[in-house]
Amino acid sequence: MNDALNAATPCPLCHEDHAEILSEHDRDHRSLRTVLCHGCGLARTDPLPDQPAIDAFYRDAYREQYKQQSAPSRRHVLRAGRVALDRIARLPAPAFDARRAVDVGSGGGEFAYLLSRVTGAEVTGVEPHRGYAAHAANALGLDIQAGSVLDARIDPGSLDLVTLYHVLEHLRDPVAALTRIGGWLRPGGTLVVEVPNIEATCQSPGHLFHFAHLFNFNSSSLELAGQLAGLAAFDCWHSADRGNVCVSFRAGPPRHGAPPAEPGLHRLPGNVWRVRTARRGHSVWRHYASGRPLARLARRVSDRLGELRVLQRYPQDARAILDRLLADRSVRTAPLAATQAMF
Repeated sequence: MNDALNAATPCPLCHEDHAEILSEHDRDHRSLRTVLCHGCGLARTDPLPDQPAIDAFYRDAYREQYKQQSAPSRRHVLRAGRVALDRIARLPAPAFDARRAVDVGSGGGEFAYLLSRVTGAEVTGVEPHRGYAAHAANALGLDIQAGSVLDARIDPGSLDLVTLYHVLEHLRDPVAALTRIGGWLRPGGTLVVEVPNIEATCQSPGHLFHFAHLFNFNSSSLELAGQLAGLAAFDCWHSADRGNVCVSFRAGPPRHGAPPAEPGLHRLPGNVWRVRTARRGHSVWRHYASGRPLARLARRVSDRLGELRVLQRYPQDARAILDRLLADRSVRTAPLAATQAMF
């Protein structure tokens, strides 16, 4: 779709309200309007839900709807642990010198636990879902703050590293969130942000938008969000299937006041064209003709069978599963230069 309109809420990056409709439904075929900003190319839900509704959803229902459970199973601990080790191996070099770190949206705590084991850093988790936060604290012995990034109690300038994996797209004001998080970092500290890539073609066009994802970034809009929060992007990485984009930022001096909110001040017209072209060029018939769905299904079946075999010989306890996974797997303690690209 490309119907132009004035959006109900202005873009949080460039503050323009002129947009076009990308979709009227989410991936479960429920009503959900997603629009593409004509100023900077950020895609977003329109209108946005209010903050109390967002807080209640993530506190009480998100994990149940997304994972169908209120605490991680052994299979989910194993899977999340494997993902965590991949993420640790891709961290930029400064992250391995961190002494104090926070993982925002820490889920069951697998990344925070393994990061502390690999780097020796003191790692705190911030997790809004009560069940997952309790699991991370009780099963893994982690320091967990139960609540959103807006509720977190972190001393300004006290951290060397903050990680946000698939969190920013869920937050109602990404620039305000990044500004708050940037204040936790010492000057020169590192913030690593990974989000789904709006330009991705690895999944069906009808499966792209999710009611829990308020924003849909690509590398340029993600970099702009960090820039507006007073952060400097120094590293960008895409997953092999281009489904995710990860940008590392360096914190500058503490900021005083919000960036100017003048419409059109932070336009990225070339990025609007990029996103529009990617979305229009990715049709359902092209997606299924590419063979990706069958390859993805085969990979999922293979992965699931592999998980079942591994769990037969792994311990029952969540912490022991992660310890065994770490012992069984070689984890690099330096960034994978071949897979990272500078801006």
